[in-house]
Amino acid sequence: MKHLQYTELSLNGHRLEGDAIVEMARTSEEKNIRAIGTFMQEWLNESDQILIQTSGSTGAPKVIEVQKSQMLQSAAATAKFFKFHPGQMALLALPMQYIAGKMMVVRALYSKLNLICIEPDSHPLEKLSQHVRVDFAPLTPMQLSNTSNTKSVHTILLGGGPISSEQEESFQRLSAEIYHGYGMTETLSHVALRKVNGKDRSVAYAGLPGVIFDLDGRGCLTIDVPFLSEKVVTNDLATLIDDHHFIWKGRLDNIVNSGGVKLYPEQIEARLYPYIAQQFFVAGLADEVLGERLCLFIEGSEWEGLKMNELLHNIEYCLKSLERPKAIYFIDRFLMTASGKIKRKETLGLI
Repeated sequence: MKHLQYTELSLNGHRLEGDAIVEMARTSEEKNIRAIGTFMQEWLNESDQILIQTSGSTGAPKVIEVQKSQMLQSAAATAKFFKFHPGQMALLALPMQYIAGKMMVVRALYSKLNLICIEPDSHPLEKLSQHVRVDFAPLTPMQLSNTSNTKSVHTILLGGGPISSEQEESFQRLSAEIYHGYGMTETLSHVALRKVNGKDRSVAYAGLPGVIFDLDGRGCLTIDVPFLSEKVVTNDLATLIDDHHFIWKGRLDNIVNSGGVKLYPEQIEARLYPYIAQQFFVAGLADEVLGERLCLFIEGSEWEGLKMNELLHNIEYCLKSLERPKAIYFIDRFLMTASGKIKRKETLGLI
């Protein structure tokens, strides 16, 4: 695919082409629209490559070089799955500096979608006019959690982080079709999807057409993507159903080995979500006897009295004996990545 064949963009009701997109965006008062202009300036040059910033959720943020043709092939795979057609309305309420925002613009270029750009915040759907109907809206789980009504949206694609069990249950009452994507910057956004709500909801992710999954010797996913030149090796632990389907278990770098027992923080956190309103996570701290002891870290001031007793009761109720934290720490403010994910290791350094 040649990227210069895809230079026409419908943005907030204006159908523009080439440098006209850059000029319109340059004069906008909205930061995200100006960022679209910067991206389009890079897209419209002769180079076949473009630089992408990773989020820093799995290590230090870095800049990687990708082929524009690969981005178009990723957009084509998404378009095929969701059956996009020209003229559909699509929402952009994600920051443009990361892959999710950039890929939404490429999808609009490829499928000739009408892109509605809203400044990213925690409740973007509330900014939509009640007369606007959106066919496709990529959001973060946090953005959707702050929404009680999705009647104006047909399909929502969640990404950027895991969904808690409490969030998933709350999403069952929403009328939109909701999917959760699995992917990363290196795979140019999602390469697998699972249905979150409705009768066909599933815990298993299904790969997009042509995507093949396997496990390496560590039990982590490897991904063969048709439009990428190299296999992607991840630190994501998974149960492989077949080479097209898997169940995500958590990240290898988060595993706690306590007394020879491997504990998966993401699975423990999912069971704790209904009982802790603040941000929190579980992780291991060094222990002379156990090697690592599992601990719970909660953002904010320390709980006391009845509130703390209720938490201890709920921990005993929802977790098995070996999964129960040996200590609870309160930290005033967690360290976060620019994309809103907790920096676990760096936050542990605050203790």
